[in-house]
Amino acid sequence: MRVEIKHLYGGGPVRDKPVAIDVFAGAGGLSEGLHLAGWDIAVAIEKDSYAADTYEWNQNKRQGRNTVILRSDICNVDREKLAQAVKEARGLALGEVDLVAGGPPCQGFSCIGPRSVDDPRNRLFLEFARIICLVQPKIFIVENVRGILSFAQGQMPTFLGEVFRRLGYALSYGVINSLDFGVPQNRERVIFLGIRSDISQKLDIGALMVPGPCMPDPIREFYHAGDKITVREALSDLPLGRAIALEKRIWVTEERRDERELQDEPYPYPANRQMTPYQVAMRRQSSGIYNNHTKGISTGRLEKVRLIAEGAVAGTSSRENSWRRLCWDRHSHTLQAHMGKDLKEFIHPSVHRWITVREAARLQSYDDAYVFCGPQNSQLSQIGNSVPPFVGWAVGRSVGEQAMFFDPCDFPLRAAVPFKTGFVLKDPRDARWFGLLAKGCTNDSNRVSWVMRLLYNIMINQAKDKKPATHAIFSKDD
Repeated sequence: MRVEIKHLYGGGPVRDKPVAIDVFAGAGGLSEGLHLAGWDIAVAIEKDSYAADTYEWNQNKRQGRNTVILRSDICNVDREKLAQAVKEARGLALGEVDLVAGGPPCQGFSCIGPRSVDDPRNRLFLEFARIICLVQPKIFIVENVRGILSFAQGQMPTFLGEVFRRLGYALSYGVINSLDFGVPQNRERVIFLGIRSDISQKLDIGALMVPGPCMPDPIREFYHAGDKITVREALSDLPLGRAIALEKRIWVTEERRDERELQDEPYPYPANRQMTPYQVAMRRQSSGIYNNHTKGISTGRLEKVRLIAEGAVAGTSSRENSWRRLCWDRHSHTLQAHMGKDLKEFIHPSVHRWITVREAARLQSYDDAYVFCGPQNSQLSQIGNSVPPFVGWAVGRSVGEQAMFFDPCDFPLRAAVPFKTGFVLKDPRDARWFGLLAKGCTNDSNRVSWVMRLLYNIMINQAKDKKPATHAIFSKDD
């Protein structure tokens, strides 16, 4: 499956697997998918303690992958910390890392929220760019919401294309849907792909392409490209349980069990229940059911839930689909981090209760052995924030084949959209700042970070003005 990295790219020892860093790693959904695709995650960066605990338990303690986890705000991760972590994890220099991947927080770009141009979370994309500047990987992957493409009056794609071009990368993007990769959930996301210019020239690749519809290895034998997996196929083998009003937590089991016994997970799967291929794949590493609990439900809310039919929605004065019940024979709508605060958009198809943490994980393509740590609200938020592992597999495998890290096997690809270069500025004098973003200045990451923030502020101020910019278009020599 592997080709020799040393032969293709020169320098360093031949490794069994190409090495990656996961930025904004969360609970580890993207890492899990990349591992499934054949990558080796050496370092993960995640500041949320509960998500980092989940990552540590599943990636290292359970699966023995020896990933060094930097439990830190990305703004505090400098070259020295990153280089030390890569050396500790794999005995490699920072420049030997092949891939950097991650999903910067996307709530500020989402069309669902307030979508403020001043949301500080949006600037974390610049921190990802700073990490790219520090590491100089051969390729990179970024996942984000589709709303980023129209953010700041649609200037964000051109801004990013110009920034990464100046840092020595060709950037492309494509919109993909998790449904196309065996995830029982309608989840559209933008995938940004970057390839370093010297690598693209060596391999004669103008830009990386996004994956076309396909099924990951655990279910490929049973499903074909284009098949859509339903909620029934994903969840029907799990206990149905019942809803009990006013309880803080509902444990979903086949029978009444002592609270102390429920805390000692896992507990057995229901007997004599026919399974779908997706369910078999989800159980493949698990000895029982973990995290199969959900939030309690008040008497008033329980009465509202009882009025909502399978697959139906109910609204409030402010939002027409604020209450939703899943449908057995359709896929789920998009899981969100907001599940940690409120689950009224995720009502079980046939039982008057919310979906459980485990059911949410199944709908996100986490297998049943993946255990979520921390309070229940954090567990739900971790899942909603995740890149589905099956999506991580598809993107990781497709770019790995294109960049010759894996032997090609006719992976379905779809042309991505190349980013425009030529960022439009109101004041042509601002072009001087782009002149400081060049591959030769990557040793001074502080300067690069400062310039990117200055340029980002220029873009945001232009978006606030809501006036057409005068054309100051840059050539490749600017």
